[in-house]
Amino acid sequence: MSPRRAASIAALCTLAAWATLATPALAAPTALSGNPLTVYVGERGQLQSYRAGSDSGIFFAPSKTLGDAGFFLAFPNPSPTALAGTVYGFTGSAGPSGLEEYKPVSQSPATGSGTGSDPLRQVTTYAVAPGTGPNLLEVTHTTTYVNGTQQFALRWDVKNVSGGPVTFKALSAADFFFDGSDRGTGIYTDGPPRFIGGTNADTGNSGGFAEVLSTPWSAYQALEWGSAPDQVWGKVQGSAQSTAATFDNTVVGEPVDNAGGVEWDQFVQTAVPNGQTRSFELIARSAVPSALQLNPSNAGAPKGVPVNITATATSTDGLPYAGRTLRYQITGANPGASSLVLSASGTGTITDPGTNAGNDTIVAFVDFNRDGTRQPAEPQASALATFVDKVAPSCKVKVSGDRPGGGGAGKPLVITVNCNEPATVTTATTLQTIPRVGRRSAKVDAAARRRRPVRIKLKPKTATVAPGRAVPIKIRVPRSVARKYAGKTLKATVRVTAKDSAGNVKRVKRVKRIKLAKIKKKARRRG
Repeated sequence: MSPRRAASIAALCTLAAWATLATPALAAPTALSGNPLTVYVGERGQLQSYRAGSDSGIFFAPSKTLGDAGFFLAFPNPSPTALAGTVYGFTGSAGPSGLEEYKPVSQSPATGSGTGSDPLRQVTTYAVAPGTGPNLLEVTHTTTYVNGTQQFALRWDVKNVSGGPVTFKALSAADFFFDGSDRGTGIYTDGPPRFIGGTNADTGNSGGFAEVLSTPWSAYQALEWGSAPDQVWGKVQGSAQSTAATFDNTVVGEPVDNAGGVEWDQFVQTAVPNGQTRSFELIARSAVPSALQLNPSNAGAPKGVPVNITATATSTDGLPYAGRTLRYQITGANPGASSLVLSASGTGTITDPGTNAGNDTIVAFVDFNRDGTRQPAEPQASALATFVDKVAPSCKVKVSGDRPGGGGAGKPLVITVNCNEPATVTTATTLQTIPRVGRRSAKVDAAARRRRPVRIKLKPKTATVAPGRAVPIKIRVPRSVARKYAGKTLKATVRVTAKDSAGNVKRVKRVKRIKLAKIKKKARRRG
């Protein structure tokens, strides 16, 4: 769970604790106990569903039977005046908050055998009632489920009992939690019917809301959870501030703490007369195939080893989108963009080269009209690729120096390092005396060879190198060594250790004979 979500939940829990001092506790939700889904409905229409064998619900909070999902009514017009600028719904575990809460009316037990002809059915009724006044609208919320399916049907019948005309927006929104995770990417298929929701990047499974054609949506959006103006609960909470659409028909393409919503705006300007009812429906799905699938949806490889991701695009009835253009963009460590033509089976291969170590997000869509820009009707999907650097840096090392010495008697020893990637290099230099042999007797030469050489360790130095840029590291011979061995030839052994950001290490050794500079004697002054 993100720190932002944890902080929001803590704040809501504090508010809830104060609220319980003045209001009765929430009633337990009513269950539709089916197979493989068990669906729960709260007294204000809060929704949750668990799949058999899973201890996580499909909506946040996943451990609770009251999920942060349901139906909302917003009143941007002053009709009636008592409702102007308000939004009715419920207070969730992590949102929404600050809404006017529905007044619970009744909840029936679940009925039915769960078959197609006799589905499980449950009816919950709640009302819009400002303060302690009378009900102005009554919502009859009907939930049905057929055993063996991964979806359940929702219907909200909104009756005007205010005594006059009423205008409103109707919205349904949810904080998703699919396959044990609240992170995913947005998904949209044009249908008909249309589908909006999220995809768990680790499993590839999707969930969300499917349209019922008899009550078409005015707008939809797959977006991030949160209370900011561009996040799901912020949009719901601000939905009465304007008669314009609350959701903007966009689909988030990168992994986020994902959520989604739809709305019906038919009655924002056209008032519902007193005594009449308007109905809204949708299907909540816990796992469905998307029109565009990327497999694998979460891949990994060593740095430099490409990852191939297979894209499969089909229509809602299973027909492949053969010959269509698939466009994709890679963001992250290996940015790039390209396109390909889908095969007869509706498949194509996206290759992430993995040249650089790090994380990539691949977002692809089927470009039906070939204009290079994704339209709302064009299916989209995303995948993740992680590349791990297991290759040590490759470095060239050169040792040079023209009669090095110390104390101004000579130039420094220069070690030039050039690596193929950013690295931290450490040089360790050892000077070693060389036995003097040659124009002497064999006996003297043998004695010289047996004499143990003197080794002098110089102070190591560290530097940072950039790829392709040679860095000179200057090593000065200590003054004491330069004076003692002035004019003599020593063997310099340089050991360079290069370490990249991933911790891979490369060691290079270089040996060079150097002749220390002679120290000039000062001339004596004559008296």
